[in-house]
Amino acid sequence: MIFIKSFSLWSFLWDPDLFIFESSFFSLRWYSVLFAIGFVIGRFIVVRSYKLENGYDLTVDLQMVYMVIGILMGSRIGHILFYEPSLLNKNFFELFFFWQSGLASHGAAVGIILSMGFYSYYIHMKGFFFRLKDRLRRGYDYYQVMDRMIIAVALGCSLIRIGNFINSEIIGKPTERNYGVIFTKPVENQIKNQLPFVKEVTFTETGQFQKEGRPILKTSIIFKNELYMESRIRKSIQKSLGFIFPVNTHVGSHVINPLGSKVEHSFVRTPNSFELHLETVGIYRHPSQIYEAITYGFIWLLIYFIYNKHRKKLRPGSLFGLFLITIFPARFLLEFFKENQVAFENNLYLNMGQFLSIPLFLYGIYVFFRNLTYNRLF
Repeated sequence: MIFIKSFSLWSFLWDPDLFIFESSFFSLRWYSVLFAIGFVIGRFIVVRSYKLENGYDLTVDLQMVYMVIGILMGSRIGHILFYEPSLLNKNFFELFFFWQSGLASHGAAVGIILSMGFYSYYIHMKGFFFRLKDRLRRGYDYYQVMDRMIIAVALGCSLIRIGNFINSEIIGKPTERNYGVIFTKPVENQIKNQLPFVKEVTFTETGQFQKEGRPILKTSIIFKNELYMESRIRKSIQKSLGFIFPVNTHVGSHVINPLGSKVEHSFVRTPNSFELHLETVGIYRHPSQIYEAITYGFIWLLIYFIYNKHRKKLRPGSLFGLFLITIFPARFLLEFFKENQVAFENNLYLNMGQFLSIPLFLYGIYVFFRNLTYNRLF
């Protein structure tokens, strides 16, 4: 299984196998496995926290079910409402198709907050009046439940971003320097859709640069080797050579061909293959997914350390608030390294991820400092 085709200390070509296992009947993606690992380890962390406090029973597992539902539905509904509301014109039920592409992490955050609210609160009716009352399951109020749940969530955030990196999605902006990542998997998939009979596409760095941040790549498109296919392949290349790779850099480009149809190219036939060789130009991008994964990993370690050292003195909501006031300012800053997710963000002063981080950060300030005493931050 090849993950890195060419590697140096500060830059590399990224061409992952998206699947751990793939067949005509069943396929298993790394992204799905990382999500599942986050849930399994998260459950262990949450259960452990309650057992340390002698507060565990089976309702803790119910709590985890609420969390997963909140993440899945919140992330999908958030994506539709924040990024692609036009999908609702086609089908209202797109809101609930969480298995479709397009999930928003801010929506997941809101989904967790609300789902834990459904888990913790109930409506108390008295005459014509009603109010929300905390069930105090096992003696834990809403904010205490969130304090323990958020430890698992922080770890899950880190693992999901690793999954995004493997999928080559939520990409970073060009570094414009001779470091970064060239995401070649999307390019390979696009070429397979544009040209007939493609088996494989390979890219190799030559050590030369068109300009800073633009390495020259030796590119090979390997076709199926049957002789009767060769004529059609050659005609397809003649027609589309100038369009296989974009000429100019744009938001989603990873490999370009500035010379278009004028680029030097050659066909090579061997006993085992039929190949097209040409030179292209790669675009080093920030591995923003890894930036986020590392940042969220540090936040998880911080929260986990504080819980283990101060769990007997924790104010309800302190860890939950700390999570919100660390992760969303970090997210706000890291958005400057990322490409916008949808076109309308190009006309905004801040992108949607930054706008959505602000209210969650402000809510975190409220949660962290509520009922704060002078001598007790935690």
